[in-house]
Amino acid sequence: MTEAGSKALAISGLDCFYGEVQVLYGLDLVLNKGEVLCLFGRNGAGKTTTLKAIMGLVPAAAGSIRLDGTELTGLAAHDVPKAGVAYVPQGRRLFAEMTVTENIEIGLMTRGKGKAVRENVLDLFPLLRQRLRQRSGTLSGG
Repeated sequence: MTEAGSKALAISGLDCFYGEVQVLYGLDLVLNKGEVLCLFGRNGAGKTTTLKAIMGLVPAAAGSIRLDGTELTGLAAHDVPKAGVAYVPQGRRLFAEMTVTENIEIGLMTRGKGKAVRENVLDLFPLLRQRLRQRSGTLSGG
């Protein structure tokens, strides 16, 4: 169960296809606020499809995806983040020669965000606080 006011992502009976090929078969999972969930498996097991289905990028043929009781399966992909879910695909779109601080500042500037957002980012990723002066290209995984 979730704490009052906390969010839970609940997937039940999720089936997804690429054309005629079914990739997800009745997937069930629950992720409560503050938990970490790892999806792992061989190539083609459905890890990326699961994430894309949550984000509305792959349609659900059956089942339900809910965030704190709000159904996401009927939402357009651009409306899913507005409901409170984000997908950050693997990527290293950093300026490798610049510091972590400089990369964060550029991201904030391009989005018109300020100090409060910077602090929220550093709260979400506390190890970055220790590496603000480090060149981004020297970070493990970028």
